[in-house]
Amino acid sequence: MIRRGCRNGAIYSELRVRSPFFIRVDGRGFGRMLRDSRKPYDPGFARLVVSAARAFMEGSGLAPILAYTFSDEVNLLFLDEPFRGRLEKLDSVTASYISSSLSVSLGRVVSMDARVIPVCREEILSYLQESQAEAWRNHVFSYGFYALVGEGKSHADAMESLRNMRESDIHEMLFKRGVNLARTPAWERRGVMIYRSSSGIVEDWDLPLFTTDDGRRFVEEILSAAE
Repeated sequence: MIRRGCRNGAIYSELRVRSPFFIRVDGRGFGRMLRDSRKPYDPGFARLVVSAARAFMEGSGLAPILAYTFSDEVNLLFLDEPFRGRLEKLDSVTASYISSSLSVSLGRVVSMDARVIPVCREEILSYLQESQAEAWRNHVFSYGFYALVGEGKSHADAMESLRNMRESDIHEMLFKRGVNLARTPAWERRGVMIYRSSSGIVEDWDLPLFTTDDGRRFVEEILSAAE
């Protein structure tokens, strides 16, 4: 028998967040799930992640103003407070919605986790710059890792080799093998942005660097249009 009042004892149920904030959604166990996909990047999977982020923007009713994606990560920016900022609701609904969308598209059950990152208005650009820098680091490492695996190294040995190399060393190693990372597709290096504009929701697969003047203007125009 449930005692009266027990249902109201949820931990952190009243923990709230004030806008602006990001919700970062990450895949769980996607490395194993995608072991047979194209390496180091699978355009088909990237399209599914972007589609899931776009579906969330269009159909969840929570209305983030942008989604920045790379690999199996989706970063959603909110300038308002759905569910009156209730942290548990934001995390659970966002993760379940995007997980469900990807599961339907992939034809298999996947799970994702979500976390809320509060920011000041002035920190939004910095957050996106840091995320894009992470996308680039992943890009360099992924190409290096699969180049070594393709030459016969085990996953463990490839990891160990890369652990002792600087980013510039990996870049040079790949260049000697005929891979110029500067000429790989922009979405692999810089991620994809889905954002709201006066004409509807836009997908940009050829982003500028957010640390450049063009990149800063690009982000500011999205924010200004939403405010």
